[in-house]
Amino acid sequence: MYQIFKKRILYAPLLTCALVISYSQAHSQETTIDVDDKIDELDDKIDELELLKKDLIGLKNNLEKKEETIRDKENKLDGEIRSINSLRNSMSVRESEPFSKWHLAGYADIGFESISGDTNDSFLAGKFNPSFHFQFKDWIMFESELEIETSNDGETELALEYSQLNFLVHDNLTIVAGKFLSPIGQFQERLHPSWINRSINGPAGFGHGGVQPSSDVGIMLRGGVSTSDDLIFTYSLAAGNGPRFGHDEDELELEGFGRDNDSNKSFGGRIALVHSSSLEFGFSYLNAGLNAEEELLEDGDLEPAKNADYRLWGADLAYSKGPWDIRAEYLNSKTTPTGMLLEEEVEEEEEEEGHGGAEPVNWKTWYAQIAYRLSEITDHPILAKIEPVVRYGQFRVRVEDTLISNSENRWNFGVNYWAAPTIVIKAGIERRNYILPERTDETRYLMQLAYGF
Repeated sequence: MYQIFKKRILYAPLLTCALVISYSQAHSQETTIDVDDKIDELDDKIDELELLKKDLIGLKNNLEKKEETIRDKENKLDGEIRSINSLRNSMSVRESEPFSKWHLAGYADIGFESISGDTNDSFLAGKFNPSFHFQFKDWIMFESELEIETSNDGETELALEYSQLNFLVHDNLTIVAGKFLSPIGQFQERLHPSWINRSINGPAGFGHGGVQPSSDVGIMLRGGVSTSDDLIFTYSLAAGNGPRFGHDEDELELEGFGRDNDSNKSFGGRIALVHSSSLEFGFSYLNAGLNAEEELLEDGDLEPAKNADYRLWGADLAYSKGPWDIRAEYLNSKTTPTGMLLEEEVEEEEEEEGHGGAEPVNWKTWYAQIAYRLSEITDHPILAKIEPVVRYGQFRVRVEDTLISNSENRWNFGVNYWAAPTIVIKAGIERRNYILPERTDETRYLMQLAYGF
């Protein structure tokens, strides 16, 4: 009995171990089968996800292409909208602005003059010069200036300074036709308005009986071309009726005439270089033929026929920037008689210079002027508007080799007060020293109020 119990006790652990081992092996076999199944399922899912990923990538690419197409269409639509808006705005401006425009400008002045040796000091009524401008679109403009003044006798005098059509052909070319201010030199075309001229009157030799032509009737080409970043080349080339002989041998009539008294036309103009620093150099030239028929004068004398060649050349300089206004100009002109004496006259006297009823005449004039605005050195409300000005000039006229009595040296000293950008009060002293002793020197005390509008 004991032996049997002992055996059972000994075999029990062994049996238990055997059962455990058997169960473990069975469970291990079952677990391996489940893992393989799980792996197969995961592989299937991975394959499905890979396919889904490919589908998503394809969808993404399609969406990016569609977005790019949409952006292109949006940009194109934005461009079309801007173009339509611009066209609409331009059409609105055209509807609101007329094809024709006009503008009124001009200047006026009054003054006072006292001359040494003359007890008749005078207030001067001055001038009223309205300028009219009419423009049609951007290709043609008409402009004209009238001069209205009171004469020494109290009469009202009316003159046409210029009246011209400007054809705006190109940015570099304008064709001018009609009566225009002479392009010779710089004073007449740019400085003759009283509110622009820094001195109270013109330089010696500029004006009636002087050297510079005031105007002409004809056609002119003018414009400018940039030659570099710093230089502009400007030109004014004109053909017109030209000057005429005056009643005195030392005088020419240099105003524009509405009808030519001969078939000779004047040709000339001015070319210049303008630097970006506001420095300008110009050169002028004029060539014309002069003819006058024989006529009976009011005093009963016989005015002989005249014919001559007329030549003028000149150079000018200008610098106008900030407080400085510096200018200088030189003009030289002469008439050279042409033609031959009649045969019967040749038999009586030898041919000599001065034939044809004219004498060789030479005119020379020059001036230099400096003006400086004190606004550069002070901001005082009164001192900053003051502008001292100094000008010196000479004028010489010779008939053959004889100096004429109106030859002179002229000094101008002045002080300007700029009450507004286009309103100036001037006070000055002018000293005229005549070269020939038979003409007395004189000093003029001048004041002027000039208004540009």
